[in-house]
Amino acid sequence: MKIKVAAAAPEILPGQPGRNMTNVLAAITRARDDGASLLVLPAGLPEDMNQGAIARQAGKMTVYPLLKPSLAPEQLKQRHDDMDILCCSSDSPATVTSHMETDELAALASHDNAAVVVMACPLGGDGGALYTGRCVIAQNGAIVAAADGYVTATVSYPKRDIKQPTEGTVTGQPLTPWTPLPELLPRILRLQADGLARRMMAQGATSLSVTISRSASSLLALAACVQAVDHLKLSRRNIHAVADGNRAGQIASALGLTVGGQGGLAVDSADLTARAIEGVQPEHYAVNAFVPRYTAALAVRWWANTFGSAAVSVPVRSIVRDDHEPWELYDFLLHYSLLYDMSKWTQARLLEDTFGGLYDRAAINAVLDRFFDNYRRPDPCGGPEVFDIRPRTDLSGT
Repeated sequence: MKIKVAAAAPEILPGQPGRNMTNVLAAITRARDDGASLLVLPAGLPEDMNQGAIARQAGKMTVYPLLKPSLAPEQLKQRHDDMDILCCSSDSPATVTSHMETDELAALASHDNAAVVVMACPLGGDGGALYTGRCVIAQNGAIVAAADGYVTATVSYPKRDIKQPTEGTVTGQPLTPWTPLPELLPRILRLQADGLARRMMAQGATSLSVTISRSASSLLALAACVQAVDHLKLSRRNIHAVADGNRAGQIASALGLTVGGQGGLAVDSADLTARAIEGVQPEHYAVNAFVPRYTAALAVRWWANTFGSAAVSVPVRSIVRDDHEPWELYDFLLHYSLLYDMSKWTQARLLEDTFGGLYDRAAINAVLDRFFDNYRRPDPCGGPEVFDIRPRTDLSGT
C-alpha cells in the first residue's frame, strides 16, 4: 500500500504570532494541495496557535504534532495508525546543526524500527536567530527525500512479521533491508568480526592488511578489522591500511591504524553483490563474502553513527552518501535469484510493486537489464556466513 506524506519546517520567530500562524497554515495548505495524507511539523511550536484554523485548513489530512502528540527523535515508539509510519519532530537546534546528522538519524531510525520515518526540524530560534529547518523522509534505512523547509514523497508501508535471527547466521530474512531486523546491523558486524578473529587465531596472525577505498564494502571490512583486533586486545596499529583518497587517509589516521606496510592476514572487501553480478573472485579472506552491498552500506552507516568520533563518522558517512547506485534494487533481485531462482519477468513485477513509488520505470528497467545480463551464482567462498544463501523451495522464510 502507498501513502503520500510530507514534512514542513515553516519559519517561527518569537513574538510574531500572526506571522507564525500564516507560515504554519501555508505549510499545511501546500501539503494538502500536494495530496499528502499526513504532514509532520516541528515540535515546540507556540502554544497559542489557532487549533481550529489549523484543523479546518488540514481537512482530512493528519497533522503532527499540532493535532496529535509529537515524538522526539530519541523516542521513536508510536506508529501512525499501525501503518509503520513514525512521525518525528524536533524542537532542539542541536539536532539540526548538520544536514548529514539529521538525514542519517532519520535513515537509521527507519531501518531500526522497520518503518517509514517522516521528520521535521524547526526553522527559527531564540532571539530571532535562524538555523536551518530540515525535512527528511526515510524508508528501509535509505533517505527517500530530504530538503530544507519542505519535502513530500509517496511511500509504501507493508505490514510484516519481524523474525528474530538465529544464532549462527541471519537466516529466514531477505538479503535486502526492506524487511529490517532491529538488531540486524550490529549483528552483521559482530558475526564478521568474530569470524575474522577466529581466522587470525587459527593462523597465528597478530596483524591485518586491508584497503580503504571509496566504497561501503571496504569500510565494512575495515570496521570488522577494528572490532576483531579490539576483541583480541591488540593494538589498532596492527591493522595495516592502504588508503585510497584523502577521506580514507583521514579515517585511517583517526582510527590509529598503520598506513602502509603488510600485515599477517590480508582481508578482502569483496561483497556478495560483487561476487554475483560483477564476477569478483576474492583473493584473500573475504570478510564481506555473504553480505549484500546495500546492507553493507547500512551496516557501515550504523557503525559510523555509533562510533562516537566525528573524525571517523563524518568521512565514513560522506563516502557512503556519495555512492548513488540503487544497490537496494540490485540486492532485491539478488535475494530472489539466489534463494528462489525466480525468472526476470517474475522479479520485474515484484520490483515494480515494491519500489515503483521510489524509482521511475526507466531506472528499474536499467537495473533489471544489468542484473540479469551479469548475474551468476557466486562460487563457494571462505568468509563468515552472515546470511544463509542456500536455495529454498518456498517463500515462507521471507
